[in-house]
Amino acid sequence: MVLRSAFHFTRRRIKCSILPTLVIPRVWMATRIALGVSAAICLATRNNIHGDSEKEDTTTANSPADSSPLSFIAEKEMWEHQTRYLGSPTPEGLVRMYWYTWFETRIRIASRGSRTLISIFDGDLVRRVNIADIVQENLWRNLESLFLWYRLDHNTPHPVEHIDKPHPPPGAVCDIIEGAVKSSDEYVLNQLLGRVFSSTSKKNAVDAMRATSASCLVSALYEADVRLLHVASLGNMRGILGRPRETEDGKTVYDVHVLSVDHTPDNPAEKSHIQGLHSGEDVTESTELFGRPYTRALGDGKLKWSPGVQSRLHRDYLGAPPDPKIKTPPYISAQPDVNTIAILPGDFLVLSSHWLTECLTDEEVVGLVGVWLKKNQDHLYRKLDSSNPPEDLPTDLAVTLPEDLPVDLKDDKSVMYRRWNVPKRFINEDVNPATHLARNATGGADTDLRRALLQLAPFESEGNVKSLGIAVVFFE
Repeated sequence: MVLRSAFHFTRRRIKCSILPTLVIPRVWMATRIALGVSAAICLATRNNIHGDSEKEDTTTANSPADSSPLSFIAEKEMWEHQTRYLGSPTPEGLVRMYWYTWFETRIRIASRGSRTLISIFDGDLVRRVNIADIVQENLWRNLESLFLWYRLDHNTPHPVEHIDKPHPPPGAVCDIIEGAVKSSDEYVLNQLLGRVFSSTSKKNAVDAMRATSASCLVSALYEADVRLLHVASLGNMRGILGRPRETEDGKTVYDVHVLSVDHTPDNPAEKSHIQGLHSGEDVTESTELFGRPYTRALGDGKLKWSPGVQSRLHRDYLGAPPDPKIKTPPYISAQPDVNTIAILPGDFLVLSSHWLTECLTDEEVVGLVGVWLKKNQDHLYRKLDSSNPPEDLPTDLAVTLPEDLPVDLKDDKSVMYRRWNVPKRFINEDVNPATHLARNATGGADTDLRRALLQLAPFESEGNVKSLGIAVVFFE
């Protein structure tokens, strides 16, 4: 079985000529998937793919050379975890990008010329199946093929705005992203299930168990040449754009644009959609779907496989007994929503896992980046190297309250600070804005609370701590 190109999903809609089917190379076959082997590689020596969550083998032939246009510079050790950021030079159209990961999150970055693809994955599927590399690779290959086709094919009419430089319309880009994510999910589930059913023995039973885990994602593609940003979300991940605006009194405030969609049971649109597909069944509680906090995800075979498949897994391959409540699967899909927005000078993007939104509101996230920018604006354009390290940046330990943030606040529906029974008090002491957000999401100025939380792993924290991934991108 091969992982087919998302072009097959898009071709009919944009009326383009038939392209050869793309296949995932043999390194992506099920054996490597099941083992979770990391495969961050350079595509055709011209593309750069980077991941920060596993320690890659830097001695391989496929590793980026020291002269790579994306240079990694490690920041000081914080919170017993190394944070990284893209130094100088950064991908085209970006001033700089910072990120932070903790526990079961993965960040993947690919860039070539004017295009940069940034993805965050959250959930145990990234650990058990290495879904991050598979989805990012398939996304990038299909997107690159789309842009290449538009450059080379001169028989298909192009929109007027793209005549001088043939360029796919936003709808085609969104369709490719949707199709690539869906096909990646189908490929992984089918490959793992196929390995199990390929033998009458139970030697591959663990593959079916891996496929029952799940992950959510948020992915952003930036096209610097046309200043378009496409944000794809699947599950309960978050993508927020902050846009500066000057007030009449000369102050800078930030408008908030939420670019992700909440695929959660408490989203009325998602709940109505699921109930419409499964009428007569009691499938959703107030905030959960069969115990899940999401309505769309990668993996989670239990909510996608037929009852017959699950009965066979239970009977012959050590699978769990079928849930009698799961009558008419599939209940969830891997269909992402993709939103597109034109980027203006001064805009910034925050991508994050769900836990950040449980601790901070969207407005607080944007406002905190705005506070960080006020202190660090001049340093964004400074070249970062060993002779000019980021540790030299100034430190400000003053406490900031939510109402002091440069943003119009809305109702605070975040839950964690209420659970911890402490007020929100923020500080601005980090040289990395992603770490700055993480610090203020986990206690802020309350040092004792933060230290207590950081000593806990999610599985032992009684819900007080969850995996966290944050990326902050500043656009030119």
